[in-house]
Amino acid sequence: MNARFSPRRRCLVRLGSAWLLWCLIGCGIVHAQAWTLPKGASYTKVSYGASTAAYQYTFDGRRTDFIDGLPGDTFKDRSLYLYSELGLWEHATLVLNVPYKRIFVRDHAFRFRVFGFGTAQIGLRVGLLPLFGVRPSSHALALTGTLGVPTGYTRNYAPSVGTGQWDGQMGLHYGLSLWPFPGYAQAGASVRYRSPLFLLSNAMECRPGNDIDCIPDRKPRYGHEMIYTGEVGLTPFDGILLLQAMAGAIWSIDAPTVGFSALNPIPTHQRAVKVGLGAGIYPFRLLRIDALRTLGFSAQYYRTLGGRNALDARELFLGIDYQRTRHP
Repeated sequence: MNARFSPRRRCLVRLGSAWLLWCLIGCGIVHAQAWTLPKGASYTKVSYGASTAAYQYTFDGRRTDFIDGLPGDTFKDRSLYLYSELGLWEHATLVLNVPYKRIFVRDHAFRFRVFGFGTAQIGLRVGLLPLFGVRPSSHALALTGTLGVPTGYTRNYAPSVGTGQWDGQMGLHYGLSLWPFPGYAQAGASVRYRSPLFLLSNAMECRPGNDIDCIPDRKPRYGHEMIYTGEVGLTPFDGILLLQAMAGAIWSIDAPTVGFSALNPIPTHQRAVKVGLGAGIYPFRLLRIDALRTLGFSAQYYRTLGGRNALDARELFLGIDYQRTRHP
């Protein structure tokens, strides 16, 4: 559902959606990026994400109101995410991530909202150490390739749930188990290629004077990006509890040089750094119900430390995850 509003305001509504696409990389959603699942094992997580912002970082790094001259939380994202992994064969895992976006923006006169499926991510993670003849150990190294696929939304209908173009991502992640100490660490780096391909997203023809929430489909060139993630965790009491500290960054290879305008409502180049804390509990392990299946509840909180063309956001993710170690 889309509210009807002036061209001046519609760019303010739409620009926030792309900033949050990078949360699909790892903000409270993804599983162990450096490890693969055994053949037949599966992992599924459903997350509710609440992102709130009163400020933004401009293209030159200045912190200012998200809506100029309007105090308070003027941007809200209340979205759902489905993340799943499936062990296809030993040392190779299928990865799927589907967001259902719900975005709200308040300006001086109106409150706008949009909801719909955004860009889905589908990929394959391959464990590299076994390919080099390294036996299972406390170390893990994985290569993950991911494809971003639009889900049929209208890319030039403001506000929008995504950029509308396909992208490809390739990442390398290293993990270390600290056993017998109940802890782990993992870190990774990825490069995202933003293609000029806009298949599977739609564009409506704007009729002057009629379609006031339509932006001319100019198919802007989005900048390629580097994505960095890091995490350390503790798993005390035989893995019943999980405590996490996370950090991440998305870094446009070309620095942002242009601010937002009605012709460029979604940032073509963005940079942001975030940190977060998380916790989880796995009651099946406490109750010794089923050694093959694990049910968990988790929460993660993130803050943006700085950026360019980015939200100064407070983000909370609440999740339920289910893992089956193998087929019975």
